[in-house]
Amino acid sequence: MTKVWLNGNIIGQTDAHIAVTDRGLLLGDGFFETMRAHKGRVAWLDRHLDRLTSHAELIGLDPILLPNAQTIAQAIASLCMELGGNEAVIRLTVTRGSGPRGLLPPQDCHPTVLITASPFAKAAKDEGLILATSKRVRRNPWSIAGKVKSLNYLDNIAARQEVAACGAEEALVLSVDGSVAETTIANLFGIRDNTFYTAPANCGILAGLARKFVIDWCRDQAVAVHEASIDLKDLLSMDLVFVCNALQGIRFVRSIDGVAFDFDQAKHDHAMQLVSDFEKSLCLGIDV
Repeated sequence: MTKVWLNGNIIGQTDAHIAVTDRGLLLGDGFFETMRAHKGRVAWLDRHLDRLTSHAELIGLDPILLPNAQTIAQAIASLCMELGGNEAVIRLTVTRGSGPRGLLPPQDCHPTVLITASPFAKAAKDEGLILATSKRVRRNPWSIAGKVKSLNYLDNIAARQEVAACGAEEALVLSVDGSVAETTIANLFGIRDNTFYTAPANCGILAGLARKFVIDWCRDQAVAVHEASIDLKDLLSMDLVFVCNALQGIRFVRSIDGVAFDFDQAKHDHAMQLVSDFEKSLCLGIDV
């Protein structure tokens, strides 16, 4: 039986119950982190937990109510041992807990914290992502939900449904001003003449941990990187486009709205090294 960690206890998945008054269920009042575990450990755990703390503060939930780093690390190790295998997807979900009817949270909050582990395997060969631009969804720089990994994913679900209907694997989402923002689950970079470009953090994107890794890597390698508004026409003129998140790592884009890219990273000076360094970091430098 699949095991989960719920509010301090490891129990069978079918034995796990969340109250019908939980604000995460009723209002989407909460947030989550998705992490890659390698041999029972999450290499970027401190970074994920720092973001968890910032998400809690942003929605007015006292971070002291959340489990500490040691408790979470032990829970992940136990779930990975139960699961077996070297690679796992860890999801840590936090809701504000139960409350009375209405929008205002109770003054005395008791968060619900759920941790799950599922098998993870990267594709042996990545054929490149096919993206299509969503016409229904835009990122809003003023949205609180857009600044956290909110439990309400309706915008992302709608965008993914929209582009799936025309055969694309993932949606490219623009900001309210029409500039390029991100995809539904990842940040996006373009490369032209060995210079990296990505949308600024203030355009409504969720500035992810993988995005920060890429920017820091560029600076360490003395590679030019620009955080600046990019319009769709400019993106389509890039030599190479890739998306990144802390689970799947880096994935190169085959096409956007039918415009094809040469996604063979071997032809680009920095791409292969970036992919290698990224995977090593995510996997603790072990067996990579």
